[in-house]
Amino acid sequence: MLEKNLVEGRRQFLARALPAGAIFCLGCKGLMASPALLGSQEIAGKKPKYLEDAGMTAEGVYNFAYGYFLPFLENMGDSLGREKILDLIKKAGAEIYTQLTPVLAKDLPNRDPKSLAKLIGDFMTGASIYRQAFTFEITELTESVYEATYSHCLPAKVFREMNAADFGYAFECSPAHTLAKAFNPKMTLLNPKNLMKGDGICIERYVLEA
Repeated sequence: MLEKNLVEGRRQFLARALPAGAIFCLGCKGLMASPALLGSQEIAGKKPKYLEDAGMTAEGVYNFAYGYFLPFLENMGDSLGREKILDLIKKAGAEIYTQLTPVLAKDLPNRDPKSLAKLIGDFMTGASIYRQAFTFEITELTESVYEATYSHCLPAKVFREMNAADFGYAFECSPAHTLAKAFNPKMTLLNPKNLMKGDGICIERYVLEA
């Protein structure tokens, strides 16, 4: 029972936190602010500083967040092996999305491509940080296929400019394959073109097996 409660608690946390901040805020020191200090600010009637406009563009946010912890990953890669670090990132992403996807999809009536298109569409347009970071269109939507073509991906731009596209793929792209299977075990993601890998567009094609 305890283990079940812990798992459910983690799922609820992921459902609340990840869609709002995704993974790029893990390096923000502001998340480690002292509860006592925050409490004193509220008692004094002052607006906490973390609620003020930081004056950053979407690109600035991604550059700040990823640029903060990328040197740590590079250092660990030098010490432990870059491929090992990449594998750990992909494994962590797979485990997170295995738990997160059913939570996000719990109110959807079906597990078909059209329902997945709605899930991803709501996620990608639900916050301005995502609307500004990605430009995509649905290029095919049937009972068996959901295909989206991305012409602009800010994470790909940021990671490629940092010469760390392999880390970018592990963080941003690899979990989508897990998302497909977690949404429906009969669904597979095909990714014939990928901006993170240097292509001019990114194609995500989710195919539901008969």
